[in-house]
Amino acid sequence: MADNVVSLEKKKEAAGTQQKVENFILKNRKPLLCIIALLVVAAVAVSVIFCVLDAGRKTGLKAIDAIENEYTKNNDSLSDSEVSARQEAALKELDQYLSNKNIVGIRASMLAADIYFARKNYEDSLTNWVNAASYGEKSYTAPICYYNAAVCCDELGKFDESVSYYEKAASVKDFYLASHACFNIGRIKESNGDFKAAVEAYQKTVDSHSGDDYAKLAQSRIIALRAEGKAE
Repeated sequence: MADNVVSLEKKKEAAGTQQKVENFILKNRKPLLCIIALLVVAAVAVSVIFCVLDAGRKTGLKAIDAIENEYTKNNDSLSDSEVSARQEAALKELDQYLSNKNIVGIRASMLAADIYFARKNYEDSLTNWVNAASYGEKSYTAPICYYNAAVCCDELGKFDESVSYYEKAASVKDFYLASHACFNIGRIKESNGDFKAAVEAYQKTVDSHSGDDYAKLAQSRIIALRAEGKAE
């Protein structure tokens, strides 16, 4: 019986709670309806914003495709002055998209970086590669951008920065130039006379990319440096 009393008391308590909730809803139905209406409006607004953003991205990507097509069209048959004029025109058109921190900005920055690199303007190329990487840290384009940023630093003699960008590129799983990036770290260390660090970088290339051509080349550099007494 004691169990039944407790059960009945619980049922009474639950019924009382339900009644309180119902009374609260009835008493405050207008404010609650307003809140629900606001939530619906907010949800619709968010949906509209996403649709607008998606449409804007599609428009931006389409515009960048058009810029790239115009820039590369029949490029092989153009004179140096014509190529230069096309580069100037493309960079001018791309400028409005470079600050977009999304796929549009990534594509625009990568194309701008490529054009600047072709003009041997490695500083501006570097800036755009780094921007493109930062706009899409988790994108498949990030290691490509870091790798190319490292190449720019190589050209500028910024070897510490170059190593840093090669390391970022090489750290991305399945990046198709990872072995080359690893090897280049060793190459830079060797060129700067830091033979111990060079051997370590070459060995990492061998260990991480066994059988790859750059791993084989790294192994040959380790053997050469040891034969010259520079690996100790």
